[in-house]
Amino acid sequence: MMLLAFALAQAAAVPTTDATALGARLARSGSIMALLPMVAQKDTEELVAAHPELSADEQQKLRETAKVTFEAGMTRIETAFGTAYAKRFTEAELRELVALAENPAQRKLREVQPAVMAEALGSLGSLDLKADIAAAFCRDTGKLCKR
Repeated sequence: MMLLAFALAQAAAVPTTDATALGARLARSGSIMALLPMVAQKDTEELVAAHPELSADEQQKLRETAKVTFEAGMTRIETAFGTAYAKRFTEAELRELVALAENPAQRKLREVQPAVMAEALGSLGSLDLKADIAAAFCRDTGKLCKR
């Protein structure tokens, strides 16, 4: 009897194809998916710049390779996030979340997020949370102070 309960619990943990597809749509609408193209572009250009020995044609080929590799990575990320969402939400909840995420205002939010993040982070200057925490702890307790 316990084996049957375990088997049923395991079967329930495997999301349906529809739920996984909805989860992937939800993942595509997430903030991380808006940022990843910027990261890929930056990494690609840094890689090209790090190899000045490459001809112009080879640099173009490297950029094309990066694009294909990035697209494959995005598919893997969407699938992983989609499956994780599908395990945690019902199909009805996923449909509702996807509808919210795909409305025009949300789309615009995702579209401007990378620029907003870059601007906001750029205006903050240097951030070192670990050092700030240690300094605050030092002020409060006299411990973890740099000498």
